[in-house]
Amino acid sequence: MVQRNVSFNYSNHRRKKKKGWKRLIILIILLVLFIIWWIKLSPKDINLDGVKVSIVKWNTISKFYEVLDRNQTFWMKMYVKRHPSEVPNIVEWTYAFSGTYSQKEFLEHIAKWPEKEYITYTILEWWSIYDIDADLTEKWYINQWEYISYVTNPAKISELSERYEFFDSSLNSLEWFLYPDTYYIDGKMEFIKQLVSIQLNTFNSRVWADYKAGFDNVRNNYGLSVYEVITLASIVEKEEKNDDNKPTVAWIFYNRLRDWILLWADITLCYGLAQPYSECTPNVIVKHLDDTNNRYNTRALAWLTPTPIWNPSVSTIEAVLYPNQTSYLFYLHWADWQIHYAETNAEHEQNKKYL
Repeated sequence: MVQRNVSFNYSNHRRKKKKGWKRLIILIILLVLFIIWWIKLSPKDINLDGVKVSIVKWNTISKFYEVLDRNQTFWMKMYVKRHPSEVPNIVEWTYAFSGTYSQKEFLEHIAKWPEKEYITYTILEWWSIYDIDADLTEKWYINQWEYISYVTNPAKISELSERYEFFDSSLNSLEWFLYPDTYYIDGKMEFIKQLVSIQLNTFNSRVWADYKAGFDNVRNNYGLSVYEVITLASIVEKEEKNDDNKPTVAWIFYNRLRDWILLWADITLCYGLAQPYSECTPNVIVKHLDDTNNRYNTRALAWLTPTPIWNPSVSTIEAVLYPNQTSYLFYLHWADWQIHYAETNAEHEQNKKYL
């Protein structure tokens, strides 16, 4: 049998044992640091006392992160990622926070804020300032004529003209810059002032911002100001319901304006009667067709009406900004509401035979 001498290197053993303890100590330190980090940076309630966030077009939930610190933003994003179904829809308005919220409560507050703190009010596209005033009065939000008085007040118009480039102090009414939509109004503050301000802001963001180049093009090529474009759009809106026909009808009016031919848009005289359109029946229109004192009677007076006659839709504004150029000067609708065009009065009279 061969004997082997086995020697044990105690020096290497001690070094390895020492390294093991060092690793353990490092792990313990890292664990302690992690615990401290977790305690310090773990999600805490969000304290927002008197903080407001203004939401405009295209903003998303991330807009609210701007009022959070870095740690709150991190955990808010993590929560949203894990609970996407809890992310609320947001509306164009100012959200106020006053209190302490968990991530869940923060999202719930955003979702409930407009309903709990604001009055929901909807303005329809085809309403004029008289329709709006009548509806606000009926709902007991204002006294009759208060809204009309506000939006036709020269001092108010002059003051607001300094804030918006799409109109000036020479206007005598804010009609149609008062954008139709659903709004949230703080019931504890002045109702009309809020509503008008939001309407103008919405027009600025949804119409002026998107179509300014179109307004400039019409002014340069056809000589109509922004206000005249809106006025023409309001007439086209009342005269033609089919979006496909609106660009052609718009051009017919351009042709008639160019040649100083009366527009013959009978519905316009209703606005001059200062009453809601629901009260301006066909019999009322016929009764006033010869009224030359009505400045909105386009059978009696040439050119456009002094102001827009109601709220046209964006599709109608597009039709006026980008009309379908033709040689037509006349149009009418048959009983089936189909539209028929004519280049001459003789052709127009011929079309009348089929009414």
